[in-house]
Amino acid sequence: MPQTQISQPFQRFRADIVATAFAPHRHDAYVFALTTRGVQDFDYRGATRRSQPGAVVVLHPDELHDGRPGDTRGFGYAGLSILPETLAQYRPGGGLPFLPGGVSRDPALMRAVRALLEPAPLSDSLQSESALIDLALALDGVSDAPSATSPVSRAVVEAACAHIRCHSQRGVSLGELEALTGMDRWQLSRDFRALRGTSPARYLTQRRLDHVRQAIADGDRLADAAQDAGFVDQAHMSRHFKAAYGITPGQFARTIIQDPIPTHRHPVLH
Repeated sequence: MPQTQISQPFQRFRADIVATAFAPHRHDAYVFALTTRGVQDFDYRGATRRSQPGAVVVLHPDELHDGRPGDTRGFGYAGLSILPETLAQYRPGGGLPFLPGGVSRDPALMRAVRALLEPAPLSDSLQSESALIDLALALDGVSDAPSATSPVSRAVVEAACAHIRCHSQRGVSLGELEALTGMDRWQLSRDFRALRGTSPARYLTQRRLDHVRQAIADGDRLADAAQDAGFVDQAHMSRHFKAAYGITPGQFARTIIQDPIPTHRHPVLH
C-alpha cells in the first residue's frame, strides 16, 4: 500500500529522455530542472538555450518554451515545480523574480536546488522550508529586480485564487471575481499576473489539469477525467494538456516520474 505523504510546498519529478521532444507550451509554476546527463536544448524568450550536466534550468511562469535532446544521446533531468504563491511565502513584499537567460550555474542556486531534490524525512518540514528560503534568496541573487507589491494586492489575488480553486469545475467569470474582490477586472488581471505569473483564465485551466493529472495517476478513463475536471470533452482537455505540458496525456504518463501528488497540487512540467 502507498504511504500517506505529508503535504509539501513543492513537487519533485524526474525524467530520462532519449527521443521525446516537448512541443512549445507554458505553465503557471516555476520549474527548476537540474540536468543530470546529456544535453538539454530549449527555445526560450527568443533564443535557443542549452543546459549540460550540473546546470539548472529556471523556467518562469507563463513563459513559452519547448525542450529536446541536444544530441543523439538524449538527456535526463531532476526537477522541482513550485507555484508562485508558494515561493512568495518565503520572500514577502516583492513581485516574481525573473532569470532572463533561463539557465544558471550559480553555486548558491545549484546548492539550493540540490538540497530540495534530496528526499527528506516525511516529518522534516523545517528542512524543506529552510531550503525553500535558501532557494528564494539564491533566485533573487541572479534575477532581475522584481517590482514591489502591496499587502492589499496580495490579499485580493489570493481571494481570487481560492475562489477559482473551489469552483474550477463549473468555471468562473471575471465579473464574478470583480464582485468577490471589489477590484475592477483590469487591475485584478494586472495584479494577478504580477503575483502569479499568469492570467486568471490560465490559472483556472491549470487547476482543471491538476485534476486530470490525478485521474491519470489513478488510472481513470481520459474522457471521464476531462468531464469531471470541467472540460467540454476529452479533445478539449487534450489540447489544453499539451499546451501546458508540451506532450499528450499518454506521453506524460509514460515519460514523467513524479512524487505522489500532495494536497497542494503542483503541475509537473518540463
